Amino acid sequence: MTISNYIEELIYRVLAGDASEEERCELEAWVRESEEHRVFFHKVERAWYTGKYAVRWKNVEMSSAWKAVEHKREARGRKRVVRIGWSVAAAVVLAVGLAWMFLPSGEENMPVAMVQAPVGKPGESKALLVLSSGERVALGGEQADTIRENGQSILREKDYIDYSREKGDGVTETVYNELIVPVGGEYRLLLADGTVVYMNSESRLKYPVRFTGSERLVELEGEAYFEVERDEERPFVVRTSRLDVTVLGTGFNVMAYKKDARTEVTLVNGKVDVTSGKISEVLTPNRQFVMNNESGEYEVRTVDANAYAAWKKGTLNFDAMPLEELGDKLARWYGVSFFFSNERLKQLKFTGAFRKYNDMDYILSLIEATTDVTFKINGDAIIVNEK
Repeated sequence: MTISNYIEELIYRVLAGDASEEERCELEAWVRESEEHRVFFHKVERAWYTGKYAVRWKNVEMSSAWKAVEHKREARGRKRVVRIGWSVAAAVVLAVGLAWMFLPSGEENMPVAMVQAPVGKPGESKALLVLSSGERVALGGEQADTIRENGQSILREKDYIDYSREKGDGVTETVYNELIVPVGGEYRLLLADGTVVYMNSESRLKYPVRFTGSERLVELEGEAYFEVERDEERPFVVRTSRLDVTVLGTGFNVMAYKKDARTEVTLVNGKVDVTSGKISEVLTPNRQFVMNNESGEYEVRTVDANAYAAWKKGTLNFDAMPLEELGDKLARWYGVSFFFSNERLKQLKFTGAFRKYNDMDYILSLIEATTDVTFKINGDAIIVNEK
């Protein structure tokens, strides 16, 4: 199969986030044309997400990877990395990732996870809506229709529900709905005030069908990203079991799983006030509030907020994350369980990024290639062993 230079550069532009919406649609159409196109794209995608972080991985052979890419570039008589405007450092990083593309399919040292039967399955848009009457409505995968609730119409689409279509003038009674997103699910909803909520796996949100009081209060367990519609007269409050987040209009991520070791509030834009007992911290963009759920101690630190919210756009980011915590996140999305053969392995750290719709065996192969662990798969159970 021959891939044109234009298509290759289009792939790189899309992965780098530099492509227009028209270019992204063009690439999607090209990928759907054939199985060969799909396989080629996933090889490049794998190289991109591996190479993007490879400078931090000590067990990657920079020299051999660079030679492989240089040989391919010289054969074509082109210097694409320089011509499309990437820095020298970025070119080296990409080179490390691209080395994966030139390994023969029968390479004897291929990571174990690559030859295992597929394990786990990426999540999808699905949720359970609990109405005020107690009626439960399964969401996801159906055609658009409407749900009636307390005299109001709720628009139901494949991957979201919308409460904002009707004004609800004259409504004084406050009734609540609850959206429950299971393991291996994600879902989106538009609240009555126009606020958009992106719900992550194993999460639930309780909220009023219409906001009738002096504040807009919702209750969250799990993880969600909020794009709050501004209303200076009625602040928006996200309540978790350990803290409240109060805003007027902003974009922020809240991670508040009860069984996790900590609760996080990460601000992307705007301003929020995080309160818990006597604690009150006002966050500005790219600041993160982190509370230890056991001790109640907390810190406020500077982070790349977009990395913490990238899951809502289809990317899982891990920056020096302990494998135990990484396993918890993958378990929620893929419906698997991780077991560690010894405690030390739980604290090994991994840095990388994946498309959240990649197969699980693909992700395990990348982790194996860049850490001192191997994986043994038994059904949906993944045993982590030392190399």
